[in-house]
Amino acid sequence: MANPVMNSLERTFDRTPAGYPTMPGYQPGQHGQSTAAPDELGARVTRGQSAAKQYQDFQQLEEAYRAPAADAVDQGRMTYDDVVMKTSILFGILVAASAVSWILTMVNPGLGSMLMMGGAIGGFILAMVIIFKKTISPATIMAYAVAEGVFLGSLSAIMEYAYPGIVIQAVIATFAVVGTTLVLFATGRVRNTPKMQRMVLIGLIGLIVYNVLSMILSATGVIASPWGIGSMTIMGIPIGIIVGVVAVILGAMALIGDFDIAQKGVENGVPAVFAWRVAFGVMVTVIWLYVEILRLLAILRGDN
Repeated sequence: MANPVMNSLERTFDRTPAGYPTMPGYQPGQHGQSTAAPDELGARVTRGQSAAKQYQDFQQLEEAYRAPAADAVDQGRMTYDDVVMKTSILFGILVAASAVSWILTMVNPGLGSMLMMGGAIGGFILAMVIIFKKTISPATIMAYAVAEGVFLGSLSAIMEYAYPGIVIQAVIATFAVVGTTLVLFATGRVRNTPKMQRMVLIGLIGLIVYNVLSMILSATGVIASPWGIGSMTIMGIPIGIIVGVVAVILGAMALIGDFDIAQKGVENGVPAVFAWRVAFGVMVTVIWLYVEILRLLAILRGDN
């Protein structure tokens, strides 16, 4: 995508000779031929007026040069601060909704499953709306954060009841993965290459197939364990652990892609409203990471 700021400059340069502002008295194509009246007195008056206008134009040009340049905020362009602020808002809403859902589930465990299913279904529907809607709606994105907060709060409460201490472990591990990924991207150690994008796409398709098959086998009673295929072992290692590690790695790689999109958006000067869409993408990836880490830790605990 072409930089809109550079496009604007290019259009401005096209309207002026050799890329410089047209000076008073200059007409492109005349190569300095004079159009002054033949009368000497009239010519002197014309030269005097021209000189005065040149001086006035020079003063205006000098004032414009000394004036502070308009930054991305003045131009309504997305900045890194926009992305950080919008992402913080969404995660603040997510945490608040999670806290309410956690408390309700702890007070009434029977309500937990309903909250978890309702939040998951609502979050999925809102995510589809956000993805396929042509315009960006901050309200819809914030509603998605609420739905996912309800889902995560009830899920975390249920997992904490079954595996005490697991939630704080999952939160710390998620922060560690996100922080490490951000540092590696910011320092240029890793980049969102086409090869990485293909790996993430293939990996995501594989995970979807694995999870759907696992749920079917568990629901039909073919596999008694709630972890489905994950409870089966290869050389004594549960498949769920192997898949969980792969999922976390894929999640980190997906985060690299999210950071790369944010960087390109800022560099290309996209409208500031796109910060909401970038924040939404980061939130989706982080939620996925947390859920995968939570499941991996539960399988590692071996209490199932």
